[in-house]
Amino acid sequence: MADGADIHLDPERAERLRVAAQAAGVTPEVFAINAIDQAIDDDWAEALQSLEEYERTGVSYPAEEVLAEFRANIEARLAARK
Repeated sequence: MADGADIHLDPERAERLRVAAQAAGVTPEVFAINAIDQAIDDDWAEALQSLEEYERTGVSYPAEEVLAEFRANIEARLAARK
């Protein structure tokens, strides 16, 4: 790629990419680009939004507090299923 980046894959990853792309009915290049776009959009969007909110407000939350709330929510949902 003249204006972008070239990525070298080892033979095992190249084969996994080929198989996944074939199953999806697209070329390995299209599959890889879609996977990269999804990873950038999905995996980083929430983290970047949180960082922007912190920079705007200066408010942060202790990890222990967030994880305790997350655990309580999971336990409540599991209890509701019973």
